[in-house]
Amino acid sequence: MLVESRAREAGPRVERVEQGGQVFWIKRPEKLDLRFRLQKGNPEKAFMRERQAYHEMNAVQAPVPQVVADGPDFLVLPDCGKDLRQRLGDVGSGGEGRDLLLNASQSLGAFHTLGFAHGRPSPKDMCLVEGKVLLLDFERYQTKNNTPKGQARDLVIFAFNVAANSAQMRPALGGAMAAYRNAAPSGIWGMSQQLCRRLKWVDWLTKPIQMRPGNRSREIKAIPFVMDLFLADA
Repeated sequence: MLVESRAREAGPRVERVEQGGQVFWIKRPEKLDLRFRLQKGNPEKAFMRERQAYHEMNAVQAPVPQVVADGPDFLVLPDCGKDLRQRLGDVGSGGEGRDLLLNASQSLGAFHTLGFAHGRPSPKDMCLVEGKVLLLDFERYQTKNNTPKGQARDLVIFAFNVAANSAQMRPALGGAMAAYRNAAPSGIWGMSQQLCRRLKWVDWLTKPIQMRPGNRSREIKAIPFVMDLFLADA
C-alpha cells in the first residue's frame, strides 16, 4: 500500500522504491515535448499498451513479471535483478551463458505459444527470476501483432539483438533456435525464414559497411550472421 501510494504521486518516469526489504519499480508515462512526440509517438498510448499487456499476460500466467499495483498513470513491478544482456556479459560464452540463452529462447517460445508477440524482444528486455526467464518492457505491444507473422518477426529481432549486442553468444544461437522451435508453435520458424529471405537485400546493400575494420557498426555487421542462421537450411 505504501508503494502504491508513492506511485500515485508525481515523480520520474521510472522510479526505484524499496519497502519492507523488497525493491519495486514504478513506471509512469513519459513526458515528451512536441519534437520527441513526433519522433517517438504518444507516450500515454505507449504506457496504456504496456499496462494492457501485463494485464492480459498475467491473466494466463505468461512468462512476465506479476504487476504489484497499477492505475491509469502508473505501474508497479517487482525488481527482477540484472537484465539478461548484463548477465550474458558477466558469464561469458561458457556453459552458464549457453544455459541462459537456451532458457530465454524457451521462454520466448512459451510466450508465443500463449498467442502473444512482444514487438522488440532483446536480452535487455528479459530477466532471470527463480530460474525462469521473464520478458519485460511492452511499450511496443499491440494486440494486432499477436499473430504468427508478429511472432516470426519477434524471433528474428531476438536473434539479431543477441548477435549484435552479445556477440560472444553467437556460437550458441543455433542451439537456442532449436530450443525455441521445441517450445514454440509450429510454423513460426518457417515464417522467420521467409522474412529473412525477403530482407536479404539489406545484407547485400550493407556489404561495404560490413567490411569496414574495427568494432563500429556492430548492428550492421551482425546482419550476415543472422541471415545465415535462418537460411542455412532453407
